[in-house]
Amino acid sequence: MKVPGQHNVSNALAVVQVARILGIKDSVTFKAISQFKGTWRRFETKESTIGKNKITVVSDYGHHPNEVLATLKAAREKWPTKKIWLIYQPHQYQRTYYLFDDFVKLFRQIKIDEVLIGDIYDVAGREEKTINKKVSSEILVKKIAKKHVQYMPLADAERFVKENIKSGEVLMVMGAGSVYKLFDNF
Repeated sequence: MKVPGQHNVSNALAVVQVARILGIKDSVTFKAISQFKGTWRRFETKESTIGKNKITVVSDYGHHPNEVLATLKAAREKWPTKKIWLIYQPHQYQRTYYLFDDFVKLFRQIKIDEVLIGDIYDVAGREEKTINKKVSSEILVKKIAKKHVQYMPLADAERFVKENIKSGEVLMVMGAGSVYKLFDNF
C-alpha cells in the first residue's frame, strides 16, 4: 500500500471483503489497492525545498483526536527516525472544548518532535459564544505542558518552521480549517 497507517490497513481489508462479496477477483482488488495514492488532505505528501533544506510536507484534514492520533502514528511508522514537525489548527471552539481532555492526552503521548498549535478555527454560526470564552489554543497548550508543544498563530508558525526546519525533516500541516493553505507555502 502507498498510504501508511493501521487505519488504512483496516480500510483495505474491508475493501477486500466487500469486493469478494461483490464477486470481484482478488487480483483486481489487490491491484487497485496497491495503486491507491490517497485522497486530497488525507496524508497528502510532497517533497519541498526551503532555502537549501529538502523536506517532506504532509497535509491532512484530521481534526478529531482519534483521527489526529491515527495520522500521527502513521507518520511515525513511515518515518521512524526522522524529526517530525506538526502545525495543528484545532477546528471549532465547541469541539475543542468538549474534547479538550482527549486533545491534552493526545498531545502528551504522541511521539512528534515539534508541535505548533495555532488559533482555533472559528466556524461562523456553529459556535456557542459562551464556549469561545472558555477555551483557546493557549489554554490547551498550557494544559498539555510539554516543552515541544507551543502555541503559535499560523503565520508565526509558518515563519518559525521556515527558519528552523532542517533537511530531511518532515512537516505535517493538520486540521479542518484554513491551515491547509500552509501546504502550498512550503
